[in-house]
Amino acid sequence: MPSNPFLGDVPDVEAAKRWSRFLARLIDGLVVFAPIPLLFFPCLGSIAALLGWLAILIGQVWLLVARGQTIGKKAMGIYIMRADGGLPNPGWLLVRELSIPMAVGILRYTGQHDPSPVGQALQFLLGFVWLIDSLFIFSPTRRCLHDYVAGTHVVKVG
Repeated sequence: MPSNPFLGDVPDVEAAKRWSRFLARLIDGLVVFAPIPLLFFPCLGSIAALLGWLAILIGQVWLLVARGQTIGKKAMGIYIMRADGGLPNPGWLLVRELSIPMAVGILRYTGQHDPSPVGQALQFLLGFVWLIDSLFIFSPTRRCLHDYVAGTHVVKVG
């Protein structure tokens, strides 16, 4: 029987705290995006900067697939798992990471090419998709919308 009744059939684990998920995302953003400006300074060696950035990106993807963690999640002691306790396969990780950006892209495209009130409403809703995804963290299971889409949970290590 799980210690947290809100996790349903998930093995005996504790859902990651909201702040640890937030800080993990912040760390990941810094790790992945902070080196990008270096690509625009030829004196620093754009090729070397590009290769370094690609190495970071590949490392992030490898950690995510092999351990269910990114650098930020590893630093915060949390990881992504399926409801049965296993690691999500790469396909579901892709769904998890891209479902919300794809929804935003569809809304943006549809709204931009439809001057009717419906198109304008879609453009208006665009700003709320990210917010709605993020606000799901305040549910009892502490799962964001993208976690529900992919059937994943973010939990504490050990």
